[in-house]
Amino acid sequence: MSILFTPGKIGKLELKNRVIFPSMCNFYCDEKGFVTDRLRAFVEARAAGGTAMIIMPGSPHGTPGPGRPALSDPIYYDGWRSLRDICHRYGCKLVVQIHPAKAQAGRDPSLLLPDNMDQQYIDLVVNSYARCAAAAREIGLDGVEIHGAHAHEVAQFMSPYYNHRQDAYGGTPEKRCKLAVDIIRAIKEQAGEDFPLIFRLSSSERFPGGRTVEETAEIVPLLEQAGADALHVSTGMPLSEEFISAPMDVPDGFNLPQIARIKEEVSIPVIAVDRINTPQLAQQVLEQGLADFTAIGRGQLADPDFVRKAQTGEPICLCLGCNQGCRKSVTKKAIYCVQNPRTGREDTLRFTPAPHLKDQKILIIGAGVSGLEAAIDLALRGASPVIWERRDCPGGLMELAQLPPSKSAMARMVEYRLSMAKKLGIAIHTGMEATPEKILAYGPDLLIIATGSVPAVPPIPGLEGAGVVTGDEALRNPALVTGQVAVLGGGLVGTEVAETLAARGVSVTVMEMGDAIGAGLNKNRMVFVRRRLEEGHVTLLTKTRVVSAALPDITVEDETGVHTLTGFDTVVAATGRKPENQLEQQLKAVHPHLPVYLVGDAKQPGMAMDAVTSAALLAASL
Repeated sequence: MSILFTPGKIGKLELKNRVIFPSMCNFYCDEKGFVTDRLRAFVEARAAGGTAMIIMPGSPHGTPGPGRPALSDPIYYDGWRSLRDICHRYGCKLVVQIHPAKAQAGRDPSLLLPDNMDQQYIDLVVNSYARCAAAAREIGLDGVEIHGAHAHEVAQFMSPYYNHRQDAYGGTPEKRCKLAVDIIRAIKEQAGEDFPLIFRLSSSERFPGGRTVEETAEIVPLLEQAGADALHVSTGMPLSEEFISAPMDVPDGFNLPQIARIKEEVSIPVIAVDRINTPQLAQQVLEQGLADFTAIGRGQLADPDFVRKAQTGEPICLCLGCNQGCRKSVTKKAIYCVQNPRTGREDTLRFTPAPHLKDQKILIIGAGVSGLEAAIDLALRGASPVIWERRDCPGGLMELAQLPPSKSAMARMVEYRLSMAKKLGIAIHTGMEATPEKILAYGPDLLIIATGSVPAVPPIPGLEGAGVVTGDEALRNPALVTGQVAVLGGGLVGTEVAETLAARGVSVTVMEMGDAIGAGLNKNRMVFVRRRLEEGHVTLLTKTRVVSAALPDITVEDETGVHTLTGFDTVVAATGRKPENQLEQQLKAVHPHLPVYLVGDAKQPGMAMDAVTSAALLAASL
């Protein structure tokens, strides 16, 4: 048996395997912090998928909100009991991560800083954590986790960056972890010595002035001596947020060397986390003794059946590390996933069998991710869709999306969907140009157009001339783009073209009309994109509108007025996209009664998550 699926123990708590779903603020609660059906459905999907333990964040004090369920008052207990019952039904354990509400949720922001906390407030914090843990035991939860990572209250005390005290709580590594030690001891006193307690902390804070891995190695024995039953080793702080939920720009398992260093100093189990997103890597972590358990969070957002499929050998829908959905909770008010449109919609988006679809002749035009997703979801409902793809292979724009630096993981979107299409027996006909005549001859009962989008070249004088290529052409054949290059547009495509060309040694200037480069890119990914642009010596011009182009000259208008830049050999137009959906209008003219639906970029150009979600929502509604 693979070590990944062997039982393990944290204190007296027995876990059925070595895979844990770590705490994430999900924004599935209501505005008052109560558990909702949406949260219950989300938890059930992961518990049913085989994970050994789910760690759910819970607010012990402060004004509660939708980010995580509250555990600050008995009025919240029934919601937690419902989550407990769901987990236990599947042999999964439920642990609450004591995760304080933010200052803006009802507390004085200045109190968050260790230097400003008086003894009375510190005592209140310690008691609040202990009281929350005692409530967790009363409710029947399986343990608690203290959130001592990522610069929350406890983490700030342990960080030399935030903690400048010179009393019992600061000045040395040992004193800086006094608050943590006091909380652990208080929990053991109020909740019981045998109540499992996990302590989550950053291996290092990855920022100048923050805690180093060597200082962390000094303090973890003190946490063990105080009574911690396991350590959950993450990384980073808000000033190095790009590592907290590291994107595809960071190597898989990048935190493992530091986790292994921490494990050398303790005898209690260590949980490894951060970009452990395949069963093979998780197995390697355990076999090499780098940790005792693996926390797989985003991997189980992408596929809640991750553990079960890893055991059976079924295809797993792997995390991309794109951060399009899971790190957008501040703006979207919920966790979503580009790979899994059901994440956050488990209670509403269901692909239930539909007898009326079984005998319908359903034709899908386009085998990009939206067309593949629509076909798979319809097949799950009992339909037998057929896909026509004009190119020689499926994939659509994912062929280009995986080409820029650090984006090879985007290929997983197509790989998984092709494996599912094969499993479900979905016919994909490549080299098939769809025309109204061919479609009418085929005689579908229902047509889905998933033909994607094409570059939108603005009507700027000179862009129709020689030396001008689109962003798609530059990504497909970067070797053809040489000399001094002007990239018009600093959005997703423009930045990816710029970093791709710069990596080849090409001199690039990006001209963007807006205030910022990379609008729409997740901020964690943008940190690394900007770094590569700087390393490639890419010139970034914002608030710069191109008036005309007549190579080698480009006339622009910026805050200083209209002037001409010269010396360019090539112009790359990366100024947006437009739907490729002419087929819809053509069909309406010859067959106005045929039900026709648009999905993905053919409906509205957007990110990959938008394409997948639109297809899934349509498939579920038919």
